[in-house]
Amino acid sequence: MNNCPMDQSNETERERVRALAALHLMDSAPEERFDRITRLARELFDVQGAAVTLLDENRLFSLSPQVPGHTVVDRNDSFCDVTIRQQALLVVPDATQDDRFSWKPEVTGGFGIRFYAGRPLSVGDGHRVGSLCLFDTKPRDLSPGERELLEEMAQWAEREVQDSAEQDHAALVQQGLLPTSRPGSPEYEIAGICLPKRGVGGDYYSWTTTGSGNIEFTLADIMGKGAGAAIIAATVRQAFNAASGNKPARALDEATRALQKDLSATGFFATVLHATLNPGTGDLEYVDAGHGLTLIIRADGTEQRLATSGLPLGIAAPGSWEQQHSLLHPGDTLISVTDGVLDLYDGTLAALPEIASLVRAAGTPEKVMAEVARLVGSGNAQDDVTAIAIQRTSSERDNSGDGHQQEMAGRPRSHSMASDLAKKNP
Repeated sequence: MNNCPMDQSNETERERVRALAALHLMDSAPEERFDRITRLARELFDVQGAAVTLLDENRLFSLSPQVPGHTVVDRNDSFCDVTIRQQALLVVPDATQDDRFSWKPEVTGGFGIRFYAGRPLSVGDGHRVGSLCLFDTKPRDLSPGERELLEEMAQWAEREVQDSAEQDHAALVQQGLLPTSRPGSPEYEIAGICLPKRGVGGDYYSWTTTGSGNIEFTLADIMGKGAGAAIIAATVRQAFNAASGNKPARALDEATRALQKDLSATGFFATVLHATLNPGTGDLEYVDAGHGLTLIIRADGTEQRLATSGLPLGIAAPGSWEQQHSLLHPGDTLISVTDGVLDLYDGTLAALPEIASLVRAAGTPEKVMAEVARLVGSGNAQDDVTAIAIQRTSSERDNSGDGHQQEMAGRPRSHSMASDLAKKNP
């Protein structure tokens, strides 16, 4: 009888555990894509239980247990510990008659397992990280047709597990496209955050300094989630990059012309705030394409919501948007968010005053983003969560006196928190 896990000094086992960790699925929340597999398995095989399982060094974790109370068990006690040691399907007609399993707690007591069938699930270079398994309290066997069907369902489960690794890689790529350097003006602080609901998502933000010295920034929300929205977000990002340096209304028109065919073909549309800021005067020119979730919190504590001027990209034609104007005074902070931030409160526009209060309490753009991250970490996020904040900390006139000292006191700290947070919130 083998009742201990694989030798932890074995390099193959260490590689297997690293491959498992890269999936970020251990101890994760239930997902319908796995529940669908196990529900169907129970029906097709007429068994009392089915599960998609993962095994780390010491534990078995069920991604989708179809038996209540069987989410985490000691790896030593699990059937799947034996399953992942082999490449092929394992079928145990009667566990009480098999020395590998007859001593296990789920056979001698607990659920009273008699029948078990499991097929290992592999990722990467063939690392077996878990299994799709069936179990019942009555002895039985599987026919050749049933074995073939279980193999096909295991391949389905394997694709879903592997997809998690691919999404993680895509998430790193997407996060890597977010800005990390500050605009070249010492009178402003800027920060942003982008936390997709599903690893990758349809929100993005960007900022840059144009050739004329203006700060140009964009926040976009593609209507949708997941990989499809992420592809469109990358396309929208590229279109605005190509239009950079233009007045906001013209940039939106050029981006729309470039995107019309793709957005029409895919059925996606995007709400956008696109703006340019003159750092010397604080003059803000912007276009809001169906977004409407941008506030300026004034130094005196009052707030102003920037008006929207048209329909989203993918719905409105070029020339539909009116360029608008506002002004950032010293001490003012602009914040723009996607609707996922509203969901951190009550999900309605009534959350905007709460967001304004958050900005007042936090004080700086970096602290604003840290507070948004804390709210996401509390488990309230229902959608992709993205925000960008820019604060005018001083004026040219204020810096003209004691030049070096004033500049250093007002020098901005620009930071994209997304990369660090992606590691903590995979």
